[in-house]
Amino acid sequence: MSDTSIEQAADALLGAKRVLVSTGAGMSADSGIPTYRDKEGRWRDFQPFTRLGLRPADFSNPPGYRERPQYAWAFAEYMRRQMGKAPLHKGYPVITRWLLDVIPDAFLLTTNVDDLHRRAGVPDSLMWERYGNIWELQCLSRCTGHWWPEKRVELCDLDLETMEAHNFPRCPFCGDLARPRMQMEHDPDFIEREPAWQFYQNFLGRGDVDAYVVIGTTLWFSWPEEMQHKPQVISINPDPSTHEHYDEPIAITMGAADALDAIDEVMLTRT
Repeated sequence: MSDTSIEQAADALLGAKRVLVSTGAGMSADSGIPTYRDKEGRWRDFQPFTRLGLRPADFSNPPGYRERPQYAWAFAEYMRRQMGKAPLHKGYPVITRWLLDVIPDAFLLTTNVDDLHRRAGVPDSLMWERYGNIWELQCLSRCTGHWWPEKRVELCDLDLETMEAHNFPRCPFCGDLARPRMQMEHDPDFIEREPAWQFYQNFLGRGDVDAYVVIGTTLWFSWPEEMQHKPQVISINPDPSTHEHYDEPIAITMGAADALDAIDEVMLTRT
């Protein structure tokens, strides 16, 4: 990474009329929330479970919530507590400012479920949480198409020694077990936040995107299939191999917080 790539990114954003920003686990990492899929990610090596011979992937799915809710909810509860105390790093207000005040037409697509972008002031009309939100619940049996917010940081009782949860939340409509409104594997009952998905579709339908900023994620999880025109990709990731997914990107091999802050500083000097 060089100062040139930071300046190129700033120029591309200042010259763009329509920008899509996509954030993944790497965006949250600078706030102290571990990533999922790298070698030390919580999906592969979640230490509170690893020491017990358990893996989140074995039960963090609808059948797991039904058959082993004590572990499924223990993982969710542990992550809720960690995410609830996570600070907003300096990159979050940068994205919010770009969306609201700098770029004429911009939208945020995030695969994160931690709600940090909303805490940073991104309105629902400018954001789609592709995999849902851990701070929202739905009925496990989907007795209704409704979901509900649940902001309590300590929602379940959690035994940190056995990593079992107790006193699970229940559906207010039918009394069955509740689950986080998060998209899981083999999950036909996931309830989409329809207005947000429609806002995203409306954004894509308004025309070509000039610049696509991909932060802390990869092509596989982030590229919108509906986007036919080739935009200028700005790839921000400390792992240089992730830049190889894109054709001639502006590659910035840095963490999200420092990269976004550096780009924004250049943008501010040029406006």
